[in-house]
Amino acid sequence: MIGKISRDFFEENIINRIGAVRKEVVMPPKNGVDVGIVKIGNKFMAVTTDPLYIDTSFGFEKAAWFALHILLSDLYTSGIPAEYMSIDLNLPLKITDNEFKEIWDVINSECIKYNIEVVTGHTARYANTEFPMVGGVTLMGIGDQYITTQNAGVGDKIIMTKSCGLEASIILANTFPEYVRKNIGKEYFNSIIDKFYSMTCVNEEQLAIKYGIVNKVTSMHDATEGGLLNSIYEIGSASENGLIVDYDKIIIDSDIEKLCSLFHIDPLRSISEGTLLITVKNECADEFISILNKSGIHAAIIGEILEQSHGIKIKKAGNTELILPEKDQFWDAVGDGIKRGLK
Repeated sequence: MIGKISRDFFEENIINRIGAVRKEVVMPPKNGVDVGIVKIGNKFMAVTTDPLYIDTSFGFEKAAWFALHILLSDLYTSGIPAEYMSIDLNLPLKITDNEFKEIWDVINSECIKYNIEVVTGHTARYANTEFPMVGGVTLMGIGDQYITTQNAGVGDKIIMTKSCGLEASIILANTFPEYVRKNIGKEYFNSIIDKFYSMTCVNEEQLAIKYGIVNKVTSMHDATEGGLLNSIYEIGSASENGLIVDYDKIIIDSDIEKLCSLFHIDPLRSISEGTLLITVKNECADEFISILNKSGIHAAIIGEILEQSHGIKIKKAGNTELILPEKDQFWDAVGDGIKRGLK
């Protein structure tokens, strides 16, 4: 299987073998939760780790920005801003000093922007390493309170931002630009390319933190591996609740829909960094939608958290059906494109 391991593999091989159990770890690894939480005195430390993903089709500057924002988007779902970074760079032999400088200049400037200090790390060139996976990053932050997908509660409204299929469409357009431009047209192609810097959830997460976590915003989850529907499933599963989403209210940009159709993938089942799912107390939902929209972030209420007995479902064309976890369709599209020699 390409991409993240399956839920079953995680639960069978990892979740029950995570070393010593420590009482201060209040949020250990769990499917559908983006962070770990450690209680330190009266404070809580949020921690997240991901590969350093440098996709050279973006160019080194954009690739470094995106690599860091994948991490930032995860950590901010806790309601705790990032403060500290540990970074491991296992670079390919072919990377030049100037290319490394491009990457590091962006990481440094973004860390200054978000008030993050690099506290430790490792940097080296090694044989048999290759882009895009060239290391790993851990981000940490400390706060007075936190949220995870476990905190979504019955009656909460589910808000999504931007569009599903966002990351998949942008990566495919950058990886196979000639094919995409030829088959969907220059206007649609340029529209997708121009969405690059929307592949972050930090702006809306900062608004959520300012608006109020716990009592107003109850959880946040970015729609990455498996896309929007997998992330919806993870919210229901992690919080041990049911939920219902309305297909007609899900945001799908027309250009993204067109590109996903070209590669025969479902935008609801394809990786979508930059798309944030937010559960909000019912009485706060309309107000928070207004805050997001006034800040230039397209958002919509797409569903509601229900009692667990209702199951995790989507309403479409007057019918409801269960949402089940499925593998991300993006990876097969990339593999098929490479196999076909698309440019």
